[in-house]
Amino acid sequence: MDVSLPYGHSSLRAQIPENVHAMIVASKPWPVDSGSQQAIVKAALEKAIGTPKLRHLARNKRRVMIVTADKTRGVPSRITFPLILKELQAAGIRKSSVKLLVATGLHKGESISDLEERFGDEPLEGLEVIVHDSDDQGQLKPLGNLRTGTPLWLNSDVVDSDLVLVESRIEPHFFAGFTGGSKMILPGVAGTDTILRNHSYRNIDDPRSRYGVLDNPIRAEANEALSHIGKAFALNLVLDSEKRIVFANSGDPLSSFTSAANELSRHSDVEIFERPDLVLTSNGGYPLDRNLYQCVKGIAVPEQVVHKGSRIIMVGECSDGIAHGAFAELLHSGTVNEIYQRIRTAKATVCDQWEVQILCRILTQTPVWFVTRNELKNQVQAAHMQYASTIEEALDSAKLTRDERILAVPEGPSTTLKLAH
Repeated sequence: MDVSLPYGHSSLRAQIPENVHAMIVASKPWPVDSGSQQAIVKAALEKAIGTPKLRHLARNKRRVMIVTADKTRGVPSRITFPLILKELQAAGIRKSSVKLLVATGLHKGESISDLEERFGDEPLEGLEVIVHDSDDQGQLKPLGNLRTGTPLWLNSDVVDSDLVLVESRIEPHFFAGFTGGSKMILPGVAGTDTILRNHSYRNIDDPRSRYGVLDNPIRAEANEALSHIGKAFALNLVLDSEKRIVFANSGDPLSSFTSAANELSRHSDVEIFERPDLVLTSNGGYPLDRNLYQCVKGIAVPEQVVHKGSRIIMVGECSDGIAHGAFAELLHSGTVNEIYQRIRTAKATVCDQWEVQILCRILTQTPVWFVTRNELKNQVQAAHMQYASTIEEALDSAKLTRDERILAVPEGPSTTLKLAH
């Protein structure tokens, strides 16, 4: 069987041996829309859920903040942003009253060129752009504690705005259930201490903190953080494997997000009837496979369906390398079991611990072969995974035997695997 997996801006192809039982799974296709992506977004803005339309909500507002995702999320802002500005203009809002905030969470390194790649040059002209820095106390405002005791620090520009508009891409997420929505606030525009408490070992270890689960402790804290913002409006987007907008809705950030996540689940959930012996997956290509840190998401895709003797082969270009120094440092600090035990018993959460925790949790049960560029071989091996330069090399190294069950999941995190009972 021939299989193709997204890899950066292109793909990698491989031939799966004929003496095994191979199956390729993907999310259910979205209906073909005769209109454009712009038309989908326009229709979403015309029919807000649980709140007035944006042009009505924005009337008489003096300070409008648009919160957008960082470079790893692939939000098609070239399409959405002009339409958002048009709605604000219809409400009498001048561009000088609008700010754009990039919700980076703990991610660093967002640049103007990254923004221009997503927005283009023209929409950013005359607009004040802020890149959130969770470590910059000057950007943050204390808002007391959440019900869990987590201290809440949020970007002061967001808190002080008369209207906050959040645009985000909704897709399955390996510990928050789904990306987007209130996750754009926590961790998106929160302070470092708030994020570390939210991403604690206990929250990550909770069995509900998995792909496609809405009711989990991480999302619950994010939803509560969102309630500390005054007027808020959301534009939620779903993209297909070609990175095209196939669904959008707008309105109240909580109810519209829940509606979008439920709609996405009807397409992304895939039932598996037998546990596979080997899973071949990806991070869905660029931009999510820009670095090895983000590729833990793809590695976690089959976690709920593999068995004790399964193997995982992960494909990712990692054009930015590992990209997270704390992630690499923690992974290099001992064996998988030593690192996991240290995280489990630590009194405080450290940066990037959650990514290491999930990777080590998987590696204690399932070996991982990572297919990427040759120059990353040492970094892959230092992260306790086995390196392969091609999918065929990984398949050979994994020592497939006759009649084993091979599951290929080309779309990676866009697919939520469920074991049938």
